[in-house]
Amino acid sequence: MSDATVGEKRVPRIETARLILRAFENDDVRDVTFFTDPEVMRFIPRGAWKPEDVASIFPRLVARRSEEWRDVGYGMWAVVLKKTGAAIGHCGLQRLEDSDEIEVYYLLDKPYWNQGIATEATLAALRFAHERGLKNIVAVAMPENGASQRFMQKVGMKHVGHAQHYGLELVKYELPSTRDAKAESARVGGNPKA
Repeated sequence: MSDATVGEKRVPRIETARLILRAFENDDVRDVTFFTDPEVMRFIPRGAWKPEDVASIFPRLVARRSEEWRDVGYGMWAVVLKKTGAAIGHCGLQRLEDSDEIEVYYLLDKPYWNQGIATEATLAALRFAHERGLKNIVAVAMPENGASQRFMQKVGMKHVGHAQHYGLELVKYELPSTRDAKAESARVGGNPKA
């Protein structure tokens, strides 16, 4: 396995039990119809893409994700299902708007919900953050998005209140900085269906 090179930085390729997290590629455009699904994009501020716009929007997304890796050394991965090779979503780390915090973020195509795949991908991203010594890891969600809030708790994040980001009033969770590293390492390497 090789990492993808972006400028002078490498996008690490991470394998989990069922997934490969890798750099986005322009060819992934064939798999990203989930961006056009109103239910998948329900809690994303800009909402679903128009199907006719995917071909023009997606290359800009790929370029932006590459720039993030180059500029800060972390970013989003395409989430690829090993058994099919299809990109089924994305997951990773990004700077939280108007803060010095790093947001863990995920989005999966609807057929892959409730299978532990988001957990598997997110725990891999959190392990990457831990191994790189990244601090101030947070997650945000719209108050009405109970599923995301339960998910944040599932991956070990704690509710810290409300915050304004992306022009919205959001609930905020953070990864406790006092977490025992050994327990976290065991959890991250644990059952992918958790």
